[in-house]
Amino acid sequence: MPGFVFATALCANCRRMFSFNPHLVPSIRVNGKKEPVCQICIDFANPKRKENGLSEFIVTPGAYDPLPEEEL
Repeated sequence: MPGFVFATALCANCRRMFSFNPHLVPSIRVNGKKEPVCQICIDFANPKRKENGLSEFIVTPGAYDPLPEEEL
């Protein structure tokens, strides 16, 4: 029987708890360490980044889905 794994953490921006695939979730560097960013914050940030001529965060399909256990 196949299993799945969710990683959970606080969003680096809004500090809400969320679940994600640790191999695919977008992240930012905080004090030199990669920290995950939730979908809500990505959706909020991308239009503002575009307005300011910055590249948008890319969200890989499955970034907020469970990770199949064989990919651990």
